[in-house]
Amino acid sequence: MELLITPDEVKRLGRPIGNVDESKIVAFIKEAEHLSVKPVIGNELYLKLLEKGDIEEDYKTLLNGGSYTDSSGNVFSFMGLRVAISYYVYAQNVMSGDFESTRYGMVFKDSDYSTRISSKERSDCYNNALEVANTYLKDCLQFCREKGLVKRASLKNAKTGSIIIRKIG
Repeated sequence: MELLITPDEVKRLGRPIGNVDESKIVAFIKEAEHLSVKPVIGNELYLKLLEKGDIEEDYKTLLNGGSYTDSSGNVFSFMGLRVAISYYVYAQNVMSGDFESTRYGMVFKDSDYSTRISSKERSDCYNNALEVANTYLKDCLQFCREKGLVKRASLKNAKTGSIIIRKIG
């Protein structure tokens, strides 16, 4: 299956992921592309972006980011779809990343010694990464609308799975 971004690009463009198995990153990329990106930009544009070979300049700009001038003459800059996907992958890695269940509870394993990670810290980090990814995706969607790459798209319809913790009582 073809993807819009490679695991190496995810490591280079997004936040540092660490020593995560490449098969996990590929799985996270598939989830991000199919559950977060494709519903927003549409199936037709998604399939067009997957085409290898000579694609139009607007598609390259959408993937890699850049700057453009809108119909009012305002200049905008955006990071691109690959960076947005990188942040979705990072968020998914935070939620299901390098954690081990031990008799002392869930711990983060990055050395011979383990430190506890609270669910609040994990959800805060996840929500922060999702917020960045959604903002980058919204910028990409604005570019698509301006260039006429999408006919109808809405970020409101996309469910990102962010966690909301409410205090009751």
